[in-house]
Amino acid sequence: MIYSLVHYPNIDAKRINRFRRNYDPQVDLIRPHITLMFPVSESIGEDKLVRHLQNVLRERQPFPIHLKGLHKSSDDYLFLLVDEGKEAIVDLHAHIYSDVLANNRQTELPYVPHLTLGVFRENTNEFPKALDEAKRLDLNYRCMLDKLHLVKINDQRTQIVWSKEFSLA
Repeated sequence: MIYSLVHYPNIDAKRINRFRRNYDPQVDLIRPHITLMFPVSESIGEDKLVRHLQNVLRERQPFPIHLKGLHKSSDDYLFLLVDEGKEAIVDLHAHIYSDVLANNRQTELPYVPHLTLGVFRENTNEFPKALDEAKRLDLNYRCMLDKLHLVKINDQRTQIVWSKEFSLA
């Protein structure tokens, strides 16, 4: 099992999932989200992880975010980018990867706050078509980052088996 920390933005999830259904293999696992903590093994310990996140989030206030703009990552993902609020998310991400999570920080790619729309590692030829489709959707959402969810995912990465919500102060 693995844990991940995500924010579910208040957006038109049905509309985005219609798009994701064609390009994102995780569409049935998790609703549209922004990942703040990438998967970590359950060996870290649930209680230890929850306490750490509570400490990191204790003084954090909700803040506005604006999802706008498309980007192809260097590892062939299509992102809906976080425009406004990007710096606050990057800062929060860095603080999450302190203390008990310090050794889990991924450094091979820079952290880019985003919502994943699709994955094209297996079929890079589909990317131009998907990008055109995404552009026609004119995705542009303003909302608040006010809650985070720690999710526990089974070993097959097919089901969220447990979730804990954290509200920002």
